[in-house]
Amino acid sequence: MHPTVLLLALCALGVIAGQLESSFKLSVEPAVLVVEHGGSVQLKLKTTCQNSKASGNVETSIRKRLVTAGPGETVVELLNVTTWNSSILSFYVCNASREVVPTKLIVYRVPEPAVLEPVPQLAVGESHELVCHVAGAAPIRNLTVILRRGDEVLRTKTFEQYSQDEPTAVQVTHRLTAQRRDDGQSITCQALLDLAPYGPRFNNTSDPQALTVYEFPEDPKLEPHIYLEIGETVNASCTVGRVFPVARFELALANQTLPLSISQDGHRATAEVSHSRPGDFELVCTVRVGPMERRKKATVHIYRFPSPWLNVSTASPAAWTVVTGLCALPPGHSAELRLRIRAGHRVLAGWQPSPLPFTLTAREEDNGVELSCDAELPVGGKAPKTSAPIRLTVTAGPRMDDGSCPPSQNWTEGQDETLRCSARGNPPPSLECAKDGKPFPAGVPHPVTRAHAGTYHCQATNPLGTAVQNVTVWVHYHDPDMVLLVLLPAVVVAALLAGGVGYGIYYRKKKIRQYRLQERQRQLAMEALRPPGCSEETAALNGSAQEARP
Repeated sequence: MHPTVLLLALCALGVIAGQLESSFKLSVEPAVLVVEHGGSVQLKLKTTCQNSKASGNVETSIRKRLVTAGPGETVVELLNVTTWNSSILSFYVCNASREVVPTKLIVYRVPEPAVLEPVPQLAVGESHELVCHVAGAAPIRNLTVILRRGDEVLRTKTFEQYSQDEPTAVQVTHRLTAQRRDDGQSITCQALLDLAPYGPRFNNTSDPQALTVYEFPEDPKLEPHIYLEIGETVNASCTVGRVFPVARFELALANQTLPLSISQDGHRATAEVSHSRPGDFELVCTVRVGPMERRKKATVHIYRFPSPWLNVSTASPAAWTVVTGLCALPPGHSAELRLRIRAGHRVLAGWQPSPLPFTLTAREEDNGVELSCDAELPVGGKAPKTSAPIRLTVTAGPRMDDGSCPPSQNWTEGQDETLRCSARGNPPPSLECAKDGKPFPAGVPHPVTRAHAGTYHCQATNPLGTAVQNVTVWVHYHDPDMVLLVLLPAVVVAALLAGGVGYGIYYRKKKIRQYRLQERQRQLAMEALRPPGCSEETAALNGSAQEARP
């Protein structure tokens, strides 16, 4: 072969071999660099170039260090990465040929612990906005914030739409309406920075905050006025309606806390209330439910309530004389007390302050009536107190009138009759009646004779005097012989008259029947003599003519 041709062939082979050596591949591990802000990270450049003189490195503004360099592989470390958005170009030069691979760099910062704003105690039905703060997270687009109530997720917030690489503080909110079931539940806020699949996953959660939910919609109830006599004890109760959780009670009288008993349902507290001094004292019921405190006040009126005293001028008045009296309460009684005077069921003086005077004109019918004095407290519903009663003994002389001893009385002979006469007076008078000087007891039945007719003298006597009444008795009687003499002729005459009248009526009726029979017989005889075709009128005329003949 010609030397020139051989030289050209060798040159061509060299060119082809150079072109083959200049065609190589470059790869970077890891494909995406993930490094914490301020930290360092290594990347490995691998090439298929076999030239021992080939070299690789990284172009970046970040400070770097060549770790190793060898055939087909170079390791570079990026130091103190503080740039949030930096360009990383990995390159290799082989046989004057340069291969460049851009490398993505993710610089992150672990988010600071999530901070949940304090959650106040909430009333049932009250709304509150939960607020969670997360600061220092980068890149923000990889952050997820989750608000939870116990195990229940209330809200999940992501930030994929954010493009900045620098750390950003975020705030996530959720409006919560408190219910009874929320009481005791924990509210937490979770911050999750997820760099997968190229980097780690960071998770932190706020300190839990327990929800306290309460329900106390109405003020407690307490009787506004309590009336107590000194030494008396009464149970005062303070009650609440729908509450949650259990109510805490306190009852205090005149700033002194009282021992309590709580009902089984927890809605009522009861305390014994009493006081040794008269006056008005404040009773305060304090109820606490959750953070809420409600109070109800009442006034306890402590009073002296002694029994009244009753005095009268005399308990044994004469009839139609005036009795005077006075009812009073002992010193130191409560001014609210009122008095009333009664004579039996009759009110002599109405409710008035102590002392209360009165007068009474004694009547005979007032004998045995009890005078009494009542004391009452107009408010508080307390039962009145009554003095010891005073029984009246009304004295009166004997008295008889036409009603009790009728002056004229009619008796019937042969019957039992009573002399009706009685006397009134106090002391009860004795009564004596007499006729012609002979005693005759009144009010006792006697068989009557004609001899009882006449005038009776009745006399009533008691220590206060005497009363007299005369009674005339009339006796009615009948003579049996005179009655027969008068009645017998009258009966005979009446019988004769009745018989005559009856016979006259009978005789007249009989004659009328005979006449009507004769008339009928005559008519039948005339009808038998009448020629055929002759009218009744003609026959009547003919008959008349025939009767006219001799």
